[in-house]
Amino acid sequence: MNFKTDHTDDNLVALLRQNDEHAFKLLFEKYGIPLYQFSLKFLKDKEDAEDVLNEVFPKIWENRQSLKTNLSFHSYLFTIAYNDIRQRFIKKSREEKYIRIFTEEHLAAFSQDEDQLDYYSFVKRVNEIIDSLPPRRKEIFILSYNDELKNEKIAKMLGLSENFVRKQLSIARKCIIDKIKGNNHLAGILLISLFAGQEHD
Repeated sequence: MNFKTDHTDDNLVALLRQNDEHAFKLLFEKYGIPLYQFSLKFLKDKEDAEDVLNEVFPKIWENRQSLKTNLSFHSYLFTIAYNDIRQRFIKKSREEKYIRIFTEEHLAAFSQDEDQLDYYSFVKRVNEIIDSLPPRRKEIFILSYNDELKNEKIAKMLGLSENFVRKQLSIARKCIIDKIKGNNHLAGILLISLFAGQEHD
């Protein structure tokens, strides 16, 4: 066989639709490593990246009869991977509700821009900034944005005035924005989602 003519994605997909296991093996050899690297870039965990690989390709085999030869197999494959990664990211962020809001509302808009999708690192960076806040300010911020408590309840819990709570939240938001601002367009979208209109009064 001539690799360039007979091993095109369309030809391999056509063979795969006929239950050709060798064609499936060739597609795995072609895309396995790129797909693993793609997953590892965002999940930052080798086992998770391997899990994505072990879930995506069985889906390709299971759905082989419905594959189309006139569509990009690469796009189809990485779309399945992207959806798997997205679900894993949301699951990991479930405890961090303010981050989850971002992933659910804005993640899909950037699905085609692989260079900007370093979500896990961005979440880590935001949390590092939050951890660097003064203890009381950090406590108030977490109660507001993670536990979603209203300012009045936070004030009562901590024996503080609502005005003090409101001021500390404003300072915390400005601090985070100042330290993240300018990194990339994705950061701007996150910060808008995170802070716009979320006073929790």
